[in-house]
Amino acid sequence: MYSDIKSMKTNFFIKIIITILAAAALFSCAQKKNEDGTAEKNNKSSIVINVLPAPEDSQNKKRLLNFLSDQFGKNIISGQMDTSWTTNASMDMISRVYNDTGKYPALKGFDFLELPKNNAPFFGGMEQINEAIEWWEGKNNGVPLLSNGNIHGIVTFCWHWRVGPTNEFYSDKTKFRIPWKDGKLDRESDDFKTIVKDLDKAAEKLKILQERDIPVLWRPLHEASGGWFWWGASGAAQYKALWEFMHEYLTNVKQLNNLIWVWNADNTAWLPNPDTVDIVGRDLYSNTYASQKKEFDIASAMIPSGKRIIALTENGKIPDPDECIKDEAMWSWFMTWNDRYNSYDGESHKDNFWTGESINTQAHKEKVYHHPRVITLDKLPDLTAYRF
Repeated sequence: MYSDIKSMKTNFFIKIIITILAAAALFSCAQKKNEDGTAEKNNKSSIVINVLPAPEDSQNKKRLLNFLSDQFGKNIISGQMDTSWTTNASMDMISRVYNDTGKYPALKGFDFLELPKNNAPFFGGMEQINEAIEWWEGKNNGVPLLSNGNIHGIVTFCWHWRVGPTNEFYSDKTKFRIPWKDGKLDRESDDFKTIVKDLDKAAEKLKILQERDIPVLWRPLHEASGGWFWWGASGAAQYKALWEFMHEYLTNVKQLNNLIWVWNADNTAWLPNPDTVDIVGRDLYSNTYASQKKEFDIASAMIPSGKRIIALTENGKIPDPDECIKDEAMWSWFMTWNDRYNSYDGESHKDNFWTGESINTQAHKEKVYHHPRVITLDKLPDLTAYRF
């Protein structure tokens, strides 16, 4: 009896000690400092990321998901969109960023815009795949960007999906629509067969990245609720059915396990099955450098079943990091859209999202890329050795 009581007391005191140590650890985390020396807000305590790596995911997909989750609410990842409608050699957005800031973005955006074109230089989207492989290897135009060979640039793909006889994606330039019959996808139609054929082309290219264990932030069927693209012109029900079919087809039929699914729309009426959404993105072309707190909160509330990482998947003006910190609107990443013109001079600047003073001024670009809470390429860890 005495030994039982003694054991109970011992266990009781052990529990007290563990509780004290846990409380001390929490206090220590709360007092952690940021790189800029300021006290770090414990934002992570209110952020519960409900999307976790699955056993079947590729190892580097797991690592990237964990890295994004660890950074969300603390730091913002810098991103720059490539020019998919011309070659990297003829219009190099990465070099433009470096020339203006002395830094490289951590994330580079690619597009399957030219997937239907099998002639040079695009070869059915292969130009963008080769550039994505280079970026993951820490290179640009064949040149290593940093002396640290363990740096891997993060890759994201969207898809301006050209279809039909007109080879267009804008809904006012093509009559192609999501095939629909009796309240569901019309899988017997020729249009549906076209969709599957195009998905096979995209999957073939994405498989090349999977074979190298290159994770992809995959953002298809974007901006659907705007209706200006054919995949959004038929309505929310048709769009959601296509998204869910695409997810099933690429994941289970094509067995692509390196894709992180990024969904972006303006309201929950367009939300597909939440289990098919890893990250919620917003495309915002604001007239100010504000944090876009309202839009951030809207995106955060999109999925009622739980929190997701929130990203600024397209932008013109880059939100001021200081405003994002103040408003607690820490986007996971930003993705500045590409320039329209090669020229650095003259009136063409007003249509360039990066180059010139029209949208992002030189002073603002330097501030963003040198901000202690913005992750540039040189600040990335080795994403092939991150926890998974």
